[in-house]
Amino acid sequence: MDAEPIIARHDAVIERLTRAARDDERIVAAWLQGSRADGSADAYSDIDIYLAIRDEAYADFDKIAFIERAAPVLVHATPPGLPGVVCLLAGPVKLDLLVEKRSAVAGPARPAVAMLVDKAALESELRIGVLPSEEDVARDIDMILRMTFQGATWPIRLLGRGQWMTHAYSELVLINNVIVAMMLATHDRRAFQRNPMTRERLLTDEERREVDALSRDVLRALSGRSLAEAYRAHMRIAETLGRVGRAACAAFGLEFPEAAEREVMRFYEREWPA
Repeated sequence: MDAEPIIARHDAVIERLTRAARDDERIVAAWLQGSRADGSADAYSDIDIYLAIRDEAYADFDKIAFIERAAPVLVHATPPGLPGVVCLLAGPVKLDLLVEKRSAVAGPARPAVAMLVDKAALESELRIGVLPSEEDVARDIDMILRMTFQGATWPIRLLGRGQWMTHAYSELVLINNVIVAMMLATHDRRAFQRNPMTRERLLTDEERREVDALSRDVLRALSGRSLAEAYRAHMRIAETLGRVGRAACAAFGLEFPEAAEREVMRFYEREWPA
């Protein structure tokens, strides 16, 4: 298994878990969600497998024992509120296994599903193809912009304290988690539901070139510990945020926080560390 390409390792695990689900009478159905279901997966995409378990067997279902029918589990965790486990398998292979009661599968909205095993025509009961509403996306855009601007003094505070690494980290997070998400929001309703680690690859070529250039500016300022370079880099980030934020607001009928932006830009010009 160690010598196989990553895509072959992932495919082998999916095949083995599919076979295990088919042979296990406690399991009513198994399916993929995430990028492997919605068509955005590539050779490096991890695995999100969901199981529907007979209600009477749900409490005693051993998730790790089931997973190890496909590959040894190197490490696993159970995040609070998640009905399953996230783990790293030998290979290595990244797998998230989510387990639901048979009686409860009709509840959650699922953007996309790729069935692996369906012993009781369960697919017809799943709420598939449900995307966030325009109101949901608008709420996310509004909240993210508000949270971003309320923390807009951080660049000067961090640089004033000499925290260069923390400043660079916060700038890259701003680019990846806010600017990239705003770029996607106008043509991808799931932008804010997607893993921040995967959003960048869904950008257009032009958008990716732009975020790459912003990131290079940040890293150049960090490597030279140049306050002047850091200022220019941040002003480009702020200008880009304003442009993509306004576009997202216009697309969803929101008001961009103009007064906050004006005050913050004056603050940067006036008080950036010299």
